[in-house]
Amino acid sequence: MMEYNMLEDRDSTVRELQDYLKECQNEVTHILEYVGWTPEHFIKQDDIVSCSFDSSHRMPRKYLTKHEEKCELLYVGYKKEDLADVIGYTQDPTSSSVHIDRETMNRVLRDHHVQNHSIFFAQDKVPLTPNEVTVQLTPAERAAIHDYVVEKAKNERRLNRHESDQFLSTDLQEMVKQKDALDRNKPKSYMEYLAQQRDYKRRRQSYRAKNVHITRKSYTEIIREVIENQTEYVAMLRQEEAESAPSRLEEKPDESDELDELNDEEKEDNDHRGRKDLHPTIALSSQGTSNTA
Repeated sequence: MMEYNMLEDRDSTVRELQDYLKECQNEVTHILEYVGWTPEHFIKQDDIVSCSFDSSHRMPRKYLTKHEEKCELLYVGYKKEDLADVIGYTQDPTSSSVHIDRETMNRVLRDHHVQNHSIFFAQDKVPLTPNEVTVQLTPAERAAIHDYVVEKAKNERRLNRHESDQFLSTDLQEMVKQKDALDRNKPKSYMEYLAQQRDYKRRRQSYRAKNVHITRKSYTEIIREVIENQTEYVAMLRQEEAESAPSRLEEKPDESDELDELNDEEKEDNDHRGRKDLHPTIALSSQGTSNTA
């Protein structure tokens, strides 16, 4: 009886595990179908190949070209420190790369020596590092190679500029307007809607914070500030009048002197007239006294 119970417990445990595994398998299958994958995607291995210069170097085929570019230089004797000088400029998108093989280099050097009536010695390989260029080529030959590279780079830049001239005649503003119109008409996702609501709340709070000194003031406080401003303005006007008063007082003595002179002249005229009028009065008074006598 006891053994029978143990067998039942074991069977129930196995059934639970099988149900759990089946549930997990269904969930994984559903996820793979959603992303467009299959179980073979994880089982499949990349195509592993060997390097042409060192068979111990094994890698996926998509990395072989980039690896052999460096491994070839190391195989012929270059050091890792020299790799930056050799392939560094080819990876710079802002620079124009000019490829020179052995035939091209010898042709440029031969034309240079023919033009200068000098002896030409063909080169066995193309120097790749600055040190090799200094050792293998003379200053005049380096200058000839330099002129050739500069001319080729200029031609490539002119060609690229000519191909991109179509953008100079394009109305970029109209393109931006069309793109904005398409973006506005395109239905927004749920995440974009949440981002828009978040930005709206932040912008609304920032506006409220900027106007807090106006929106939270009472009518009495606003009127008080208006009265204070008007009072300060009146005080400023009075101060300006007080400062300009001494200058006007300094100008008055000249006018007062002229008035004093006019007053003195009028006094003299009045005194002169008074003396003239005094003689008839005296004569009349003397006649009156004689008549009364």
